[in-house]
Amino acid sequence: MEIIKYSKNPILTKEDVPFRVNSIFNPGAVKFDNRYLLLCRVELPTGKSVFVNAWSENGINFKVENQPCFVPADHGKFSPYVEWGIEDARITRINDSYYLTYTGYSNYMPCVILSETKDFKSFNVLDIITEPSNKDCAIFPERINGKYYKMDRPAAETRRDIWINESTDLIHWGSNRMLYSPAPGTWEVSRVGNSTPPVRTDEGWLFLYHGVRGPLYKIGAMLLDIDEPWKVIAKTNEPILSPDLIFERVGDVTNAIFTNGWIVEENGDIKIYYSGADTNICIATTTVKELLALCKKQ
Repeated sequence: MEIIKYSKNPILTKEDVPFRVNSIFNPGAVKFDNRYLLLCRVELPTGKSVFVNAWSENGINFKVENQPCFVPADHGKFSPYVEWGIEDARITRINDSYYLTYTGYSNYMPCVILSETKDFKSFNVLDIITEPSNKDCAIFPERINGKYYKMDRPAAETRRDIWINESTDLIHWGSNRMLYSPAPGTWEVSRVGNSTPPVRTDEGWLFLYHGVRGPLYKIGAMLLDIDEPWKVIAKTNEPILSPDLIFERVGDVTNAIFTNGWIVEENGDIKIYYSGADTNICIATTTVKELLALCKKQ
């Protein structure tokens, strides 16, 4: 088994949303209350994005709720920083809380917002945890040597690298280190960014990342040291998912596969929820064993 795209993709389009939207895409993903949950980004007719829940018993057939669950107006004193929308949530469970890291967009450029929920009905906005311009942020699911860690992707002049930093309280972050830079002359040369929250494996922290060359967005995998997560152990030199189907190539953002949500089952099976061309939600399946083998092989 390698990475298999579901033959009946896409599994969600705007026709599946029971209220008017331009598109549905880029969901965070988690198992919650014995069901599969996608926290989907939907773009409203105004052009601004909000979040809506979609639920499934089997991880493939999802039903979208009748209204958004989380919108910019829910952000209180942080509302000026999400005035243009909230985008692309990553979900990390720590103890009995679920932490969302997502992009807040406004006239002040993109920055990362941290919110907490226990039920995906009400959300507590904790703080802005990066300065602009920054996005593609994911938190590790446990403390490492007493510290929380997160990855993000600051924009610095022409640089678009993945960075890692640490915190004692999830709010104040420091000890910034550059984690990974795009490989020159390859499929990721233009920029890279974190895609999914990392998961612990016997061989290190495994996560997906995206790479861009020109207009082409593709997905790779990376493995970090379990005790020193700022060290890259192995990675895929070739993409594991690429846009090659019509609904992945034609849409609001052409030639783009993007993911910020996956579910790793207890038996090691993986469901990757990705979007094609920013207009739908699709699924691909693989295993932890397969991704580790691809990282080490390449």
